[in-house]
Amino acid sequence: MGACNGSGRSYIDNSMIPGSAVSLSSILYTQELYRRPSRARDDAKENEALVALVTALSDTPGTILQTLVEKILEVVQAGSAGISLLTKVESGERFHWPAIAGKWKSYIGGGTPREFGPCGDVLDRNTPLLMRNIERRYTYFKPVRPAVKECLLVPFYVGGKAVGTIWAIAHDKYRKFDTEDVRLMISLGKFASSAYQVTASIGILKTILAETTKAGEELLNSESQLHELTRGLKTQVGLHTQQLEQRNSEITLQTEQLRELSNRLLQTQDEERRRIARDLHDSAGQIVTAIGMNLSSISLRVKRNAVVKKSLNESLELIHQLSTEIRTMSYLLHPPLLDENGLSGAVQWYVEGLAKRSGLSIELEIPENFGRLPSEMEMAVFRILQECLTNIHRHSGSRTAAIRLTRFASQVSLEIQDTGCGMSVEQLAGIKAQRSGVGITGIRERVRQLKGILNIQSNHMGTKVAVMLPFVETLEFGETRQASLVD
Repeated sequence: MGACNGSGRSYIDNSMIPGSAVSLSSILYTQELYRRPSRARDDAKENEALVALVTALSDTPGTILQTLVEKILEVVQAGSAGISLLTKVESGERFHWPAIAGKWKSYIGGGTPREFGPCGDVLDRNTPLLMRNIERRYTYFKPVRPAVKECLLVPFYVGGKAVGTIWAIAHDKYRKFDTEDVRLMISLGKFASSAYQVTASIGILKTILAETTKAGEELLNSESQLHELTRGLKTQVGLHTQQLEQRNSEITLQTEQLRELSNRLLQTQDEERRRIARDLHDSAGQIVTAIGMNLSSISLRVKRNAVVKKSLNESLELIHQLSTEIRTMSYLLHPPLLDENGLSGAVQWYVEGLAKRSGLSIELEIPENFGRLPSEMEMAVFRILQECLTNIHRHSGSRTAAIRLTRFASQVSLEIQDTGCGMSVEQLAGIKAQRSGVGITGIRERVRQLKGILNIQSNHMGTKVAVMLPFVETLEFGETRQASLVD
């Protein structure tokens, strides 16, 4: 991989390779790659890519490498993708770019020297590498546009020998590659390698036969066998695709049924909390208040008996504490402020109370004119915030939390940040694969029910939970508008 123009002339001047370039380790982020949570496999999309490769092998074998990079560009959602092959030149060896897709497609035909470049480093280590800011080491990338933010490279093998690299580039700083991208590039590369080896062998055979006599029929037979092989493989892939589609349909149906059940359970839970809160406040709370009044009346009549009066006073204090606990529990189960004053007031009340009870230092940022939201959305946001702060208090080890609640014309945003120990790679992977605990599952289902977006980021410096919910706002003359957010 390297920088070149469309005519194949490299931007690299070998005499200008800097001796003071930064070390390779300063641009390597491969360890971070394996710490990142990996997205779930998309078998159907991978299968579509394999079908495209089989079709190319069957119909136009010479385009197999270009088809490979186009499919890699698609499945890993990169800005550019390409393949570098090691070739021999008079001065030694260099990398040649026979196929590129995406924003760098105009650089097809270019290349870079073997001894100083990302591809050479990959072949030297014979392992996938993730790099950032590569122009700091390979300064010939500085004039190349669009610039490289992240670059993922994997070795390309032919006949068991590494002969080049497959690479994908992110030009956007928000696109981060993960181990699923590595797996996809290796998987598709293996198939393309076999196809490339077959087509290369046929090309060599054609050259040999062109220089000999009595042999055209043998060549035709070989090509016929190749086409027969690819047709059979295409049929098998097609059958596999049908099986995947059927399985995905069954899984989708089961998932929808589980989501519906989950939504009903959440609604039932909220209704039950409301009922228990009302019972605690109306029944248990009134009984405790009545007991307190009776004890106060008795206390006035036993002034001369110090022992009895002390016991009564202690009992009154306990009654007062019990009454406070019942009221607090009732409000936590279903805060009346949520119904009376809306989300803003309920959140401020809850945050103040939690700070006193837990010792957490909580910074709350919420506009004064936040206003009201639909009751279902207010309940969801409150429960999400409640669950996140409970997790921070119980599990994170953080003594601080920062909350930002923002309302826009078309969406509501909630961000909760702590400075705790963070989640492990396994926990993040479980969340990504939807194998998390009850709390996170509840948050995800509330967000999904409102067609929102949930994003959880975590490292050793803390955890950040961000939720965006689409919101319908009524404008003048009864007009409405709504954001389009998809989970």
